[in-house]
Parts: sequence; C-alpha cells; structure tokens
Amino acid sequence: MTARRRPRRVQVTLRDSELDALATLAAERRQPEATAAAELVRAGLLDRGATLAAVVRRRTASAPDSRDRRGESAAGWLPPERRAAAIAALRDRYPHELRYLRGDALLDPATAEQAAALSFLREQIDDGRYDDPRIELLFGHELRVFSNWLQTNTRRHR
Repeated sequence: MTARRRPRRVQVTLRDSELDALATLAAERRQPEATAAAELVRAGLLDRGATLAAVVRRRTASAPDSRDRRGESAAGWLPPERRAAAIAALRDRYPHELRYLRGDALLDPATAEQAAALSFLREQIDDGRYDDPRIELLFGHELRVFSNWLQTNTRRHR
C-alpha cells in the first residue's frame, strides 16, 4: 500500500478568453474557478483513459450515508467519471438519440448520472444479465426519455 499524498497545486496559463469561459462556468456552477478548473482537468484525464486512484470529494460536510454504515459500495454507475468511456461508447452506439449529449456532460451531475446509469444498464443487457426482453424495451424507453430531456435542456440554454 502506498502512502497517501497530499494534493499538489499546478499552475496553468490561460488566455483571457479562456479565463472568461472558466469564470462563466464557475459562476454557473456556483463554485470557485480553481474547483471548476480541477474538474475540467480530471474530466480530460478520464477521457484520455487515465485511472484516477481517488475520487475527490467536496470539502463540505455531508450527511452520513446508510450504505457507509453497512459497508456496501456505491452504485456501480457512480461516480459517473469512472464511466466516461462507457458513456462515450453509448454515444457512439446511439448517435441520433444522444446527439445532444455534449462532450462536457460529465461536468453536470444531472446529465452525467443519467448517462452513466444508461451506459451501465446497456452493459448489463449486452452481458446477458437479463433474460427478459422487457428490459430491452425499458432501456429503449429510458434512452428516448433521456434524449428528449437533453434536447429540451439544449434549447433552454441557447
């Protein structure tokens, strides 16, 4: 077992337009610019196939989770960052339905968690975990609902 290292700071140089875009993103998320930048870097690393050893958690105190007390792990599709490749594969498999799924989808928890759950269900169906054709119908229905939701959100943010 390796000793835990304390996170280090890295300095990044950005153009004025990039700084403005970062400030806008941070303001939309109501978070510091450094936090938004760190999330973008992590998402980029995950997109490149990096395996990040630890999930960075927010420094705010959270309510105790009943899963932690029972020793169970979180749902298999969470955190969505670990499923970046599966989400990309889902987008490639269903390009028409997921045409509104942006490349930075992992930065929005509502979008990322839904996409991750869909990718997880698709993998389970493909692996033969379900013997019932209604699961395929359920997946198709949920894919269309998610597609419509993405399209609606894209129109709102134009």
